[in-house]
Amino acid sequence: MKIYEAAIEALNSLNHPLNVDDIYKKIIKENWYVFGSKTPLAALRVTMDRHCSNKSISSMHKDRYFYKHTDGTYELLESYRANDEFKIKEPSPDSINADSCIAQIQELAIQQKEKSKAEILSYLRELPPQRFEEFSEHFLTRYGFTKMKVTSSSRDGGIDVKGALKIGIAEMGVAAQCKRYAAHNKVGRPDVSQFRGDITGEFEQGIFITTSSFTKEALDISFKPGCVPIILIDGEQLAEIMIEKGIGIQKQQVELYDFDADLIFE
Repeated sequence: MKIYEAAIEALNSLNHPLNVDDIYKKIIKENWYVFGSKTPLAALRVTMDRHCSNKSISSMHKDRYFYKHTDGTYELLESYRANDEFKIKEPSPDSINADSCIAQIQELAIQQKEKSKAEILSYLRELPPQRFEEFSEHFLTRYGFTKMKVTSSSRDGGIDVKGALKIGIAEMGVAAQCKRYAAHNKVGRPDVSQFRGDITGEFEQGIFITTSSFTKEALDISFKPGCVPIILIDGEQLAEIMIEKGIGIQKQQVELYDFDADLIFE
């Protein structure tokens, strides 16, 4: 069993909400899981919290099996109870209100992120072509590439930016093509094939950046055995990476407080 599976077994076996100590004792008694951690109780609690429907910690798991009450006890969600006699504990009104507020804040944060992504793409699509190439140079530098510089279009054909990527003690030549397109104007297979032809023999890596998206055929041809690989970055990925790297983004931290009785004596 995995840790969360053993916890489900413990809760179903005793048939009522339990704190982490009681869940741990039941798991050990039945030998459902052997903990390798030096702090098994903490490992159990963190694992269960990651699977709680009403928790919001870093690295939450998409699958939720438990509900955690403010007194530190865990309850199985209805669909994971082995029988209908599982004794449930009704959340207090204060707990419900707190969970609702946190859920609203999380939803607002998601909406704000999507709003920022839309604003990023709207701004980039309005840039003059030369300015967009300069932005791409800055973007790739912030991403981790080195020696990036905008090229002269009269000399380098489809290559807009070139530079290097350091891998260990080696250095790989990279070239980028940058297309400031409207959302409906997708980059197709011919564009990617032409770009690959322009860089073959001189660069080991290609990067195609667009503010729109790529057709399925373009995606399929980006990696071909024996050919220069082309990394495709569409508008959605571009905005996502900018937020991740803090390019043009101001992050405001909001502290959320969530009482957890398990943590009092730690």
